[in-house]
Amino acid sequence: MFLLGGWILCTLCVDTISYINVRLPEAVMATAPPPAEKMISTLGTDAAEQLLHHFAAEGNRLFLDRWETLEILLGVILVPLVYFAMDRRVPPVVLAGVMLILVLFQYFAVSSELAYRGRETDFPPGRGNVVAEKRVWDLTEAYIVSEALLVLSGSVLAVYIASYKSRRRVRHGESVASRDAAMRGI
Repeated sequence: MFLLGGWILCTLCVDTISYINVRLPEAVMATAPPPAEKMISTLGTDAAEQLLHHFAAEGNRLFLDRWETLEILLGVILVPLVYFAMDRRVPPVVLAGVMLILVLFQYFAVSSELAYRGRETDFPPGRGNVVAEKRVWDLTEAYIVSEALLVLSGSVLAVYIASYKSRRRVRHGESVASRDAAMRGI
């Protein structure tokens, strides 16, 4: 349960950081301190904005690549743990497997092409190319949908595990009152 909760929490944190990071160049350009304003005016506003967007996108590409690699490791560990912890029940193993498959899909099918196509559209001539930018947006949407399904699958699995463990305690004759009394040392 701890591993699953950490996975979901870290996924949401990485997603939030990625979202903020994409919007950061506009904030930097709008509230640049005087030394940065001097650099921006020397480089030119459009060029500085493109460079900041590229830097933010490269940061996201790096963070997501590293996080997806770790997620694959978490999935490989989680599937057998769930299998043995849940008395070999099929639904939780399927949910853990779905999570692993979604991460593998992101890593091998979406992220690598998104990184490649994203670099193409960071600067002209790709920037402004409607076809290339649409492909990047389509890949981004696929990533967002798979990320949402990953969090949803993990949440359903967490609820299933929590409800299974509580049903199991009651089924084995342990009432809430006797468990509370045992915890207090009565």
